[in-house]
Amino acid sequence: MNTTFSMSYLLLVLVIASAPAYSETLVSAGENHTCILKSNGKAYCWGDNSVGQLGNGTTKSSMSPVAVSGGLRLKSISVGWDHTCGVSADNDAYCWGRGRYGRLGNGSSENSMIPTAVSGGLSFESVNAGLAHTCGLTTDGDAFCWGRGEDGILGNNSVKSSSVPVPVSGGLTFGSINAASATTCGISTSGDAYCWGASDFGSLLGQGDDDRDRKIAPGLVAGQFKFKPTSISVGLDHVCAISTADKAVCWGRGRYGKLGIGSADGLGVIENLMTPREVIGNISFASITTGVFQTCGIATDGKAYCWGRNGSGQLGDGTTTMRVEPAAVSADLDFKGITIGNDHACGVSSNDEVYCWGDGSDGKLGTRSSDNKLIPTKVKL
Repeated sequence: MNTTFSMSYLLLVLVIASAPAYSETLVSAGENHTCILKSNGKAYCWGDNSVGQLGNGTTKSSMSPVAVSGGLRLKSISVGWDHTCGVSADNDAYCWGRGRYGRLGNGSSENSMIPTAVSGGLSFESVNAGLAHTCGLTTDGDAFCWGRGEDGILGNNSVKSSSVPVPVSGGLTFGSINAASATTCGISTSGDAYCWGASDFGSLLGQGDDDRDRKIAPGLVAGQFKFKPTSISVGLDHVCAISTADKAVCWGRGRYGKLGIGSADGLGVIENLMTPREVIGNISFASITTGVFQTCGIATDGKAYCWGRNGSGQLGDGTTTMRVEPAAVSADLDFKGITIGNDHACGVSSNDEVYCWGDGSDGKLGTRSSDNKLIPTKVKL
């Protein structure tokens, strides 16, 4: 991992990666901006817009949702660090925002303030925007990545960047893929987890050893778990997924309790895991998402739980107390989607209302305010 580069980022992460066209409201949070996709396929974004990541043809930031330009009808959306991508009902991929390293996939490294088509003529089912790269799955389950290639994060047996999609090596068919900062992971259709890119002393790749060498092609995650093909999420330096037994399973660095395995030492430095381990609490989870120093999941009964760092109230439990095991989000709500940015989170309730909580800087909570919120607060659409 490039130390200078890695210390400069925090991370973005996703929510509901893909869904049938026009079926439900989706939400995705990045470092300082957030986007939603309404059930009619129209996308709206808010927060920082310094490089056009809101996609409305300007670089003016907004504390309330603004419509993404172009009249596109999308079926999925994913927010990265400072770029955004989505897939249309016709399975075409589009990206906008910062273009450095070719992360927009349009053959250029220039920024774009409006959605631009990803090159290659591929038919995508979903895309996932990371820090400086993007990955997508075709309708056949084939994985392609583009953008920054350092550490082998594109998974194509290379460390070169690419401004157009390149196929991930190995001939695997994936059910989901998650592009993060320096590591990418996916779940094959057979339920096996694979990771590639920076190893972070072996913990991020989950392959059971402390090998510090990067992996430039998919490597099988160790352990006895089989995973649901559609649920994996990579944070800054940890990974979580849902097992076929509906349990949240995590590995990587444990600081701030973000692995959900307990055993805090009072300093926020907690055991690192080289192989996957179940989150404590005996909760059955339907989905999970990771952030920089926290993790959130939705239980099979629709209740939301979060754990990890909580300095800005990003766990949504009404406090700023670090949690080393799942803590219930303070809301009399059932959720069907949840996403974590840097230090904020957003969720979609069962009746398609959007709520956000945590750090409010740059207006990324969509509440027309920069105030922090310790509990879910409804986005003003």
